[in-house]
Amino acid sequence: MILKNLIIGAAMLVASAQASLAGTVSGLVTDENGTPVTGVTVEVVYQTYNADDLPSGGESIKEAAVSDENGRYAISTDRMPPGIYSANAYQVITNGSRQVNLDYRTDNEETFGSHEDVVRNFTGGFYESTERDPYGNGGVFVLERSIETDIDLAGSEVTLTNTATGQTIVKTVRSSGEGLIVSGIPFGTYRAEVSLNGQPLQISLMGPGVPEQYDTSATHDFTMGWMENQFRVMAKP
Repeated sequence: MILKNLIIGAAMLVASAQASLAGTVSGLVTDENGTPVTGVTVEVVYQTYNADDLPSGGESIKEAAVSDENGRYAISTDRMPPGIYSANAYQVITNGSRQVNLDYRTDNEETFGSHEDVVRNFTGGFYESTERDPYGNGGVFVLERSIETDIDLAGSEVTLTNTATGQTIVKTVRSSGEGLIVSGIPFGTYRAEVSLNGQPLQISLMGPGVPEQYDTSATHDFTMGWMENQFRVMAKP
């Protein structure tokens, strides 16, 4: 009887120790307007060792979940090694014929222990710019003047119409290291029109092997330029 009680007691201690090492990461994923977003992948990633020190040969140790129709997710760390973790989130979207990851921002970047129950909420969607990412996380419309003119294009207004959805975006260009741009545009194919002081400009797509063909509009997706997320045009009166 004594031995049986000792065995039961030891088993309970082991179970209790295992339970104390288990933790959960849960939270809500929303867009910039606070609307829940479904289909966003949230990862809990092991941070205790550098990649070269990991027993998996350099591959990250992580668990993932996908936000549900209410934007909620939950990840258990009970099958992961004890240590320190971080959480990140992203959504796979299509830019032209390429799939890219659209990162979501967390409300708390602090790491946490595998035994902790923590809440990490994420906010995402396309944004124009941040201090860390001055070009935003979407498409970048780049406006340059034609070599035929010396017109100052500052203050030009760009109208982008999504050819699939009909959604229209109207923005004024701003200065950047890439020139005059509009950034943070959701990926897709757009018809672009540019005006200056209320007058429409003639524009042409700009890129290697692209012939100059000026018209009041140009249609393309955001797969141009060295960043492969640009829609570049030249303009003239």
